Formats: sequence, C-alpha cells, structure tokens
Amino acid sequence: MRIGIVSVFVDYHRRGRRNALALQPQIGPLLAGLLPADAQIEVINETSQALDFRRHYDLLFISALHSDLDRARQISHYYRRRGTATVFGGSLASSYPLLVQAYFDSVVIGDPESTVPQLYRDFCEHRLKPLYRSGPYRADSVATPRFGLLAGRAPLGFALEASRGCPYACEFCVLSGLGTRYETRSVGQVIDDIRHGQAQLASCGHRLRHRLVGFTDNNLGGSLGFLRELCDALKPMKLRWYCAVTFNVIANRELVRAMSDAGCICVFVGLESFNPAALADMHKYQNVAHKTRAAIDCCREHGMLVISGLMLSPQIDTLDYIERLPTLVRDAGLHVPTFLCFESPIPGTPHFKRLAAEDGAFLPNALLRDFTGYTLVTRPRHAGVAEFLDAYRKACGEIFSIGNRLRKLADDTPRFLSAGRPGAAVVDALDMIGLQGVFPPPASRSLIAGSDTAPPERVPLTDADFDSAAERAAILEPMAVTDAHGKVLPQWLHSQQPFAEPAEAKAGRRRSLKLVAA
Repeated sequence: MRIGIVSVFVDYHRRGRRNALALQPQIGPLLAGLLPADAQIEVINETSQALDFRRHYDLLFISALHSDLDRARQISHYYRRRGTATVFGGSLASSYPLLVQAYFDSVVIGDPESTVPQLYRDFCEHRLKPLYRSGPYRADSVATPRFGLLAGRAPLGFALEASRGCPYACEFCVLSGLGTRYETRSVGQVIDDIRHGQAQLASCGHRLRHRLVGFTDNNLGGSLGFLRELCDALKPMKLRWYCAVTFNVIANRELVRAMSDAGCICVFVGLESFNPAALADMHKYQNVAHKTRAAIDCCREHGMLVISGLMLSPQIDTLDYIERLPTLVRDAGLHVPTFLCFESPIPGTPHFKRLAAEDGAFLPNALLRDFTGYTLVTRPRHAGVAEFLDAYRKACGEIFSIGNRLRKLADDTPRFLSAGRPGAAVVDALDMIGLQGVFPPPASRSLIAGSDTAPPERVPLTDADFDSAAERAAILEPMAVTDAHGKVLPQWLHSQQPFAEPAEAKAGRRRSLKLVAA
C-alpha cells in the first residue's frame, strides 16, 4: 500500500519560490501516525518540496488552505485519472464539504483522529465513503506523529501540537468560521511525543536538530494554566522551542519569564494592527495596542524574539494611518513585521458573512485564489482602490527596506546575545533575509482581485486528462467568489461550522474575554 500525504502550497507572492525555512504544515506526520505502521507513506510539504508527479500512490491525502483549492483539485484530478483515490481534508473541506466533493473521492469534515483510521479500513475493503465527519475531540486519540518521515527536510527542528483551536473568536479567522473551541492534550502526552521525536531524529542521523522543537498550535497560550504547566515540564529538558501565542501571553511578564526559563526563543504573535478601531472591528479583544512596546521589550529582555504580522483593514484604516504605519512599527519596537497584508474575508468566516450581506463591500470578479491577504478583495471605505494600494506599496517600501531590516538586527542582536540566546538572533536574521524580494510587491502585480498575477505553480495535466471541454474548464478555470458586480456567488453563502458552540456559551465567552482585555 503506497500512501501520499500532500500539503498543497501556492506562493501568495506569485513568484513560485519555495521557502524551506517556513514552519511546515505538520498534518503529514500526524496523519501518518494514524495509519498502519507497515504502510509505505510519503509526506510532501509543497512549501519546500516539489511534488513528483511521476510517483504513483494508491491513496492520496490532500490538505490545502482556501486560496489553494485550484491547485488541490488539479492535483486530485491528475492522480484520479491515474487510478489513485484522493481524500481532501482541512478547514475548507470542513466549511464547504458539498462544494468541494465533486473533485475528490472522499472529503473529511473536522478532526482526523476519528475519521482517518476508519477511512483507511473502508478503502482497503473497497467501500470508501464520499464523506466522513469527525466525532468529538479526544486528546488520548491523538497519535504520536511519525517525525522521521520529515527527517532531513525540517531545518527548524521537528514540530508537534499540544493543543487544538483557540478560545478567541477574531472575526477574520478561519478557526472562528469553523466554530470556536480550544482543546489541550495532557502535558505528559506532549513530553512523550517530544521524546519520541528526538529518538526518531537520532535514529535517522539528525542528532543536531533534535533539541529544537516547534509547536504548531494556533495558540499555545489558549489556556494560561496549561502553558505554565507545559513550561514547568519543558524546563528540565534543556530544549530550545518556538510557538504561536496571542498578545495577552506576551503582555504577561510572569508568563514570559516562565517561557524563557523553559527554553522558548521565539514567539509568533498576531499583532494585526496598531489601530484600536481596527482591532475592535476584528473582535480582537486580547490585543491592546498601547501595550505593544512594553510586551515586545519584555520578551527581548528575556531572550525571546517576537515575530508578528500586520494587516491593513480596508474597512477601517485611513490613508493617514497607513502613512503613519512605519513610525508606529518603529515606536512599538517591532521595527519590521514578518508581513504586511490586507485583512481578507476568507469564505466561511464571520468577517466574510458580514461583508457578504453589505452592498458593494467586495470587488468584482474576486477569485478564491485572491483571498490570501496579499490581493485586495474588498473595497476600501476611506479611499479609492488606487490610492489605498499606492499607500500600501509606499508603506511596504519604507518598512521593509534593507536599512530598516539592518537597524532591527542591530537593535535585537545584542539583547539576545546578552541574554544567552544566540538562537533567537539567528532566527531573527533568517526572518529578515527571507523578506528579500518579497516586499514591496513588484509593480507587475495589480494587487486587485480578478486581475492580479496568476500563481506560477502548475500541475502537468494534458488534453488526454479530460473527457470534454466542460470537464477541462471545471478543473482548470479558477474558482470565482464574486460576480462582475461584486456580489458574492450563492455557493459561498452556506458554510458549515463543525465545532459550533451554543449561542449562549458564545455570548458568555465573549463577555469574559472583553473583561480580561479591559
């Protein structure tokens, strides 16, 4: 039995350049841990590795973000024509299972632990179902990932998840579209998995990387008590690790100290904006803009690098705010974010549903591949499209200049070295090097929905792979989200929420989060 697990990658910057240093999707090793040990499994993360279309698979698992669906369904069609059964999973599959079902032999809604083992058994018995829906999350059913399948292809060590979901409900977030939840595993399970990962890498001859661990959780600090307990368990292991957390974590000096003492060298935090009005519009109650400088300085004092992205809100931000952004970034101590993008209403999210109900909110002819944050899909409210994009390009040119990146390193590096954290300084330098050629975006890109540069990634489909012109168009034509008038197409108005919580519980949680933020 030959099984492939593909994490689809489409370069949002439309250059076709892979990034081996990006945090890789970990669904491959996780799924592999749910499959029989004697199965011949290959994991392909297209972020850094090209998919070899000459290889044959009996069963192919495919995961993709919303904007990558065009490539995912083309990969599926290529392999189905060659006798492979394809399975699609992930956030888009969970939100719009009926919309994507025609392109895959089977679609998985929700978590893999209660679906993939049964799906595999059904496939072996030649009775694969078109749809699988997961049951409730059970921490004890999460398998130890097969880290060895990525040995030699993960320069940033190996990674795993300790929790799933996020307790916050930021309006733009795909997790909010699926239904807010936050689940944790036992700390003992997490530590056991780390030890298994170290052993697997050592057996593959990669001992030098087994002391660097990444947590791929959407928010490792979704439960502050759990994070403290995890830090206590990690401290004696003398590891170096990195993770993503929300702002309230790095604003907590005691917690920052605990993470640093436990070996944390880098955190990704979604700062998103320095505009309080935009943060409120995003329902990002955990962020407090005026506390950003103190939080970043606290992390640097403790040898922890803060990596963060920023977004412009076409609905809230003015040209004046965009013009002041380089100064705001510098004054916050961030110096250079890892990206600056547009708040994008990804289909199925609360943000998408709110704007879909408004007249004129979306730009015409928006394609699903445009919903990446790097192509404008909504109409700015305080400026024309051309003015808004000109201001964005100008801000990118200033913020991501070589001089600015060097100034960031000159400010950060001595702090990390004095704290005894050369690893944080190395990650900082790699992050700044990785921005070369990315920002500002090239003038050849319109950055406008429907007319932006097409992604360069291709699937080697030929005329022989299609039975009709209609089938060819159905597979190769990019999926549209809005029509020529900017109206959202009907199929995108009906998404599912597999993890939806009761309305009363949701209201109570939002009230408590607002009180915490206040």
